[in-house]
Amino acid sequence: MRIEAVHLQHVRIPLKRSFKHALHERAHADAALVTVVGDDGSRGWGEIQPRKYVTGESMEDVLRTDGPAMAEALLGQSFSSWSEATGWLEAQADARGPRLATLCGFDLALLDAVGQSLGQPISAALGGESGPELPAGVIVGFEHSTPKLARYCATLRLSGKKHVKVKVGLDDDAERLAAVVKVFKTLPLRLDANAAWTATEAINRLKELQSVAPIASIEQPIEAADVDGLHLIQRETGIPVMADESLRSLADAELLIDRDAAAIFNVRLGKNGGVWAAHRLCARARAAGVEIHLGTMVGETGVLSRASEVFGRCEPGFVCLDGKGQNVFLLEVDILGESSDHRARSDDPKVGPNDGPDSSPGLGVHVDEQRIEEHRVGDVLRFQISPAFFRVSIRERTMSTEQDLLTYITKELAPGKTDIDAESSLQGVIDSTAVMELVVWIEGQYGFDVEIDDITPDNFGSAKTLTAYIEKNKNG
Repeated sequence: MRIEAVHLQHVRIPLKRSFKHALHERAHADAALVTVVGDDGSRGWGEIQPRKYVTGESMEDVLRTDGPAMAEALLGQSFSSWSEATGWLEAQADARGPRLATLCGFDLALLDAVGQSLGQPISAALGGESGPELPAGVIVGFEHSTPKLARYCATLRLSGKKHVKVKVGLDDDAERLAAVVKVFKTLPLRLDANAAWTATEAINRLKELQSVAPIASIEQPIEAADVDGLHLIQRETGIPVMADESLRSLADAELLIDRDAAAIFNVRLGKNGGVWAAHRLCARARAAGVEIHLGTMVGETGVLSRASEVFGRCEPGFVCLDGKGQNVFLLEVDILGESSDHRARSDDPKVGPNDGPDSSPGLGVHVDEQRIEEHRVGDVLRFQISPAFFRVSIRERTMSTEQDLLTYITKELAPGKTDIDAESSLQGVIDSTAVMELVVWIEGQYGFDVEIDDITPDNFGSAKTLTAYIEKNKNG
């Protein structure tokens, strides 16, 4: 199979409820979808979940630079085996350092397409062994207020949840943990601070919290770069440290192992470069005696959720999957076809009810392209090989900040107002709520924080003035 075309497109899907932790709060999910098309008709799907504060990649980076560069590198490549595909992915991972979110989307799409071409599921690339389905790990975030926390935990207990992670980093952490313990009793809790503390603060706070709740581990208590601080926290508190934002690449893993800075690696396909790069990370962890845990990216669609579930069943060492099935319980609508169980394509007549969840060729997802169209931001970026087999990039549009703004405003904030152009005043066109939505979108799209003092008519008066403001700030 030779890769003849690659498509990139940005989708935005509202969340049923907002999700908040110490580093970020989000009310909608942004993903870049990758489609890899082979000359034999194979059509693989992948998903990119860029997080500037994790891997250094923004949505703008994905659509303007990283994604197009990887698409052009993939065009014209031929793959007749899993080893050829994983070899190409290894070379890409080794060259990208920590910027691995983009690679995840291409990893999933390529392995999906290769699996379809070979008539084999992605699990075959991981050795073919598939264990039992992982139970769901639940995440208790700041979106649940302290007074209502015990009641919420009671619903989790009623549904049989036994793997619980609690976000910490607030002044009332002790009160919140006490509410969780009231329900779950002696169940060891995994805490996640999302880099809310310094090393000294973490040690002091964790020693206080140890008297409130049984703590199984503390995930990323301090900033990602402070590896020595992670070692100190683990040594002084005796609590196993789980590395998350500190763990992206194999080089990160080697540093953490060398400094004895983490007892557990939190593996997430979306930040670690996809199935194959994550597989290499897990192998290194096992060799070093480091435990592994499997997580997800908040707001991921069924494409990435499906990949995480398959990976969790094939890779030994995981006890649960945090955020499992969030494409169903967190997104207003998923991009997969209607199905009560997205692990199997039950809405696809070619897949029978007795087919196992890992039996479909490739990733085994049935994507609803109409839903993608309804939630797409901007147009599709298309890259393909010319008839003469020379590599050329074909884009349906010129990606400009001004065009992106106009598309978002007219499609999301002021639908039906088709007469808005770059010079049009936005006063009276969008209300205060829409302005705040626009601020959140700008921060996610361009990777910088909009200061309160910057929300002025001079900057937000029109698409043209907003473009000037964004261009000034996005490059630092």
